Amino acid sequence: MRNRKKFWLSVVIILPVIFFIFGAVFTGCKSTTALETTAKETTAETAMAEETAAEINFKGKTLIISGSTTLLEVSQAWAEAFMEKYGGEITINGGGSGVGIADLINGANDLANSSREIKGEEIEQAEANGIDVKEYVVLFDGIAVITSQNINVAELSIKQLSDIYMGKITNWKDVGGPDASIVAAGRDSSSGTGEYFLERVVQLNKKEKDNDYGDVVLRLQSNADIVNSVIGNDNTIGYIGLGYLKEAAGVNLVKVKDTDDSEAVEPDIQTVKDKSYPIARDLFVYANGNKMSEIAAAFIDFILSTEGQAIGEEVGFVGIK
Repeated sequence: MRNRKKFWLSVVIILPVIFFIFGAVFTGCKSTTALETTAKETTAETAMAEETAAEINFKGKTLIISGSTTLLEVSQAWAEAFMEKYGGEITINGGGSGVGIADLINGANDLANSSREIKGEEIEQAEANGIDVKEYVVLFDGIAVITSQNINVAELSIKQLSDIYMGKITNWKDVGGPDASIVAAGRDSSSGTGEYFLERVVQLNKKEKDNDYGDVVLRLQSNADIVNSVIGNDNTIGYIGLGYLKEAAGVNLVKVKDTDDSEAVEPDIQTVKDKSYPIARDLFVYANGNKMSEIAAAFIDFILSTEGQAIGEEVGFVGIK
């Protein structure tokens, strides 16, 4: 009986040591398959730890990214920092979220930037082409509502914005402004921002799916076009990504109410992060999990790192960490 006690005591002592050794070995051998998880599941540890950064070099490797114009500027900043640190050649094109996702489906890019979530039918098209779509939430954003400087409207509800963009409200005096016709500027049909605004605002969070932009709405290609339209014309309303507010000096920033009775909220880092701002959203990068190059995987890892998130915040977005 005494010998048995000695035996079990040895097992109790030895097994934790074995598990510790194996745990250390497997931790040190972590593979890049962790990149197949979404950004929400990504741990703080990345494949490009600072101590191994000097060993990584993508000279001669290429990466093509296309899609959302909202993410265009920050993607260019990410690419510059990445190439300076790790080499490689990164090409970034805009075109809109729909274009980027279509490129991914058709194998015309490596990564797709999108300011809206991918649609079910797009996933089906991708699967039919042998593409396993992987989704990464890379930043948070708020869609800021802006008006020309001569419009002194401080706040609008989601319902009022819906009526304006449907063409039901056509004069500023009906929402507390001057007696002047409303000029509404929105994004074109390829824009993820325009589609998100349609669903969240015009369609009242998808509750009124028959609602659509009115015929009088100016459909513009980019955030910059919206800013220029609002700055250059009186009586105009538009919406832009939070990261473009710094380019909209001189415009009137409108607070937004979720309902007519709720508090009006201004978009900023805190209200976007805690989603108290009614038009806050996630920004995405989509990849082909079946055919992800080393440089594509490393680039995603980089933008989700502390350095990459800091770049996003410098541009004007809200980090996910």
